[in-house]
Amino acid sequence: MRRLVIAVTITCTALLLATSCNGDMTSEDPTPAPASPSAGLPRAGAPAVRTPLKTDLLTTDPCGAATKSEVEGVGGALKSASAEDIAGGRGCAWIFASSAGNVSGALNVSQPDGLSHLYALKAQGSGVTTFKPLPDIAGYPAVEYANGGEGQGACQLAVGLRDDMTYILLTQLRRGSPYLSDPCGLSVKIAEFTIHRLKAVQ
Repeated sequence: MRRLVIAVTITCTALLLATSCNGDMTSEDPTPAPASPSAGLPRAGAPAVRTPLKTDLLTTDPCGAATKSEVEGVGGALKSASAEDIAGGRGCAWIFASSAGNVSGALNVSQPDGLSHLYALKAQGSGVTTFKPLPDIAGYPAVEYANGGEGQGACQLAVGLRDDMTYILLTQLRRGSPYLSDPCGLSVKIAEFTIHRLKAVQ
């Protein structure tokens, strides 16, 4: 657990791009998909989310995003998978065995602009040191991003579930992980599991 707390503390500064670290991120209310598009979104060149998803599952059961067997099938044996306080809110922390690293996933409820926030930072020329739009993940737009902290085994990924909602995956892998040289590849796999799970409960 100490290792996870340290990893979350290190990544919290970069997560400020899209997630509040001041406790604003809460899990008290369900987050259904809006009946109509959010006003003014998307903006700054961000892609539209064509089929918005209800995200109640991730609010009430953060680790319902992906099963243990799914994560182990791509990332290796897990030491634990449990709901944790991540950057001021509730998310899921998948911690790999043999100190091979961890992946944390959480809804970004504190940033109502979704992917548009990251695209706006990129357009302004500040706030991101890495900004890389990725091919759609199971039909949903995604961006690899960072504001410092890049390095071997590290990846920060934001997936647009709605125009006003992203799912954030923070990955930090170490020696022993099969994805050490491609941490975003693992993030994409877990994002795929999450989207398929959400689609199944719409």
